[in-house]
Amino acid sequence: MSSPSSPEPVTRRPGALARVPAALEFTVTADPADVERQFLAAPEVARLQAHTGHGEDPGFALERSPHGFYLTADPGAWRPGTRAICEVVVGPRDGGAHVVVRFRLHPLTRTAFAFIIALGLAMAGFQLAIAGPVVAATLLVPFLIVVGLLAADRSSLRRQQRALRMLVEATLTPIAVPHERAPAAPFRRVTSD
Repeated sequence: MSSPSSPEPVTRRPGALARVPAALEFTVTADPADVERQFLAAPEVARLQAHTGHGEDPGFALERSPHGFYLTADPGAWRPGTRAICEVVVGPRDGGAHVVVRFRLHPLTRTAFAFIIALGLAMAGFQLAIAGPVVAATLLVPFLIVVGLLAADRSSLRRQQRALRMLVEATLTPIAVPHERAPAAPFRRVTSD
């Protein structure tokens, strides 16, 4: 009878980036109002304003929502491309708060993608009906290039998501409720052959 084999460790290429999970959950000792104050205490986080001036914009903007708040990376960046946002939902928990953080694209980025794609398809449909398939395909090329350039800006999105995750972890980990580590494989019997 053979002994059970241990699973192979996951190896990563050097320099490969870990994917940002879609959601993080924390149970913290601070009450829900204090969670927002903890984020605003960081020097790189500011409450969302219309404009703070060139070179003076914070690294992250905080905007209240009905169930918590939103954090936006690079709020003063006036350039095309993807922008990351995380939604922080805060709920009361006995002696503290339960915090759920979800990462996603900024709504303006999603709207820009949808608008450009809809405009390109409408233009191609109109040209197909008026001028024929060759002209329609030719006029669709610039729209495909713009969508391709916006979609290729993945490095900026990853950088923003990493920055948001680091901010969330640096802010919430010190006030998180400690958890006991589970013993490694508590039901596995070690047999000597």
